[in-house]
Amino acid sequence: MQFLVICRPAAGGDPDEFKRLVPFETEAMREQKERGTLTGAWSPGHPGAVLMLEAADATAAAGILAGFPLVEAGLISTEIIPLYPVEL
Repeated sequence: MQFLVICRPAAGGDPDEFKRLVPFETEAMREQKERGTLTGAWSPGHPGAVLMLEAADATAAAGILAGFPLVEAGLISTEIIPLYPVEL
């Protein structure tokens, strides 16, 4: 199942810690891409991201995101949106 994930900086987060963790976040994203669970990633042009995940269900998607350093540090909030095919 596919999920759209909107990642936003958490209110009150430490910007220096955010910047420090970005390289680790990028590496975690690369690992998920190699596993086939991260199928797309986009930047809105400022801190945050829009991701596409492939996971069994929303719980599995949340588990994937929980391993991302910025999520672990509480510096990013995530909104997980399940996507269902539209019959045309």
